Amino acid sequence: MQQNSPDPFILTPSNPGATFEENVIGLFASIHPLDLVPRAGWLLRGVPRPESVAAHSHFLSLLTLLFIDRYPGKFNRDKALTLALIHDLPEAFLMDIPMPVSDRHLGEAKKEAETSLTAALFDGFAPRYLECFRELEARETPEAKLVAGLDKAQMMLKVVGYEKSHWGNLEEFWENPANFRDDGVQEVSALFDAVCAAAGRKRPKG
Repeated sequence: MQQNSPDPFILTPSNPGATFEENVIGLFASIHPLDLVPRAGWLLRGVPRPESVAAHSHFLSLLTLLFIDRYPGKFNRDKALTLALIHDLPEAFLMDIPMPVSDRHLGEAKKEAETSLTAALFDGFAPRYLECFRELEARETPEAKLVAGLDKAQMMLKVVGYEKSHWGNLEEFWENPANFRDDGVQEVSALFDAVCAAAGRKRPKG
């Protein structure tokens, strides 16, 4: 794990002699801001007190756990939970960049930065954390597809919650098929259908 730097936006080279405990302290010092980093898409649409990146990761991990238990033997429990827990850690440095802006203007540069930051954050820990992060980016395994789909589902569950509180202008979320991408996981697709039915909405096709 990288040690503290005079510049909080730069991860300095790790200390090869650092203990596990020192690496843990360094990791948590680095990701400390995540409970203060708001999910920017909500802010842009007028939600006054949006969830933080840390809160989003917690809810996604809980959602993943529920699906793993509901469909025993279908998904690797350890891998899926690891993917959900670490997927947004680089946002401690990059902040939360809304997907339309990220896809249109940053492309592969954002993915490369996220991978590099994840490698730095878990330097000194087991290599499987970086491997899991790369696996999620590739979205080829059942666990990666599950977590990627649930990432979207958690967002739509928040849309339902915010609309009940009359927070923000969120109509466009219901119109964008990309917000309901299930990566071919039928169990996730069923959740999207249920969310739409509960909200009295039609799931967009695309």
